[in-house]
Amino acid sequence: MEKRQGAKDIAGGVVPAGTLLEVGNREIWQLELVSRDQIPCGRIVRQLVEPEMYTIRYLIVYDIKSGRHVPVPANAVTEITSEAVFCSIDAVKFLSLPNLTQPLDRAQEEEIYGIIEQTPYWIEEAAYIHSGREPDISD
Repeated sequence: MEKRQGAKDIAGGVVPAGTLLEVGNREIWQLELVSRDQIPCGRIVRQLVEPEMYTIRYLIVYDIKSGRHVPVPANAVTEITSEAVFCSIDAVKFLSLPNLTQPLDRAQEEEIYGIIEQTPYWIEEAAYIHSGREPDISD
């Protein structure tokens, strides 16, 4: 089994492998998240990234109606424009997503993906690794 060392964070500390860090992103900060059924769900305020993979795993959406910070899987995003971020999650399922708790653990991630009925990123990535092919841009 391959031992993963972790990655350095901006502050110079070592982040354990598999840890998701909360970071900002000026390009999508405060953009509206719009559900599959065209209902605004809240504004994007932060992201959870996996620094070792250089990958955004979740967008954190502030739902002003409930006062919650909701983690939305990045692989549920279908389009990003200068006006909004669109996702494949219905508004009712968005309301069922849990409030963000730190650190986000695998059990919480499984709960999130169970609610939205979507294949988790770690299963998608494992399928590519075992297939021996590189993902296409369109994947």
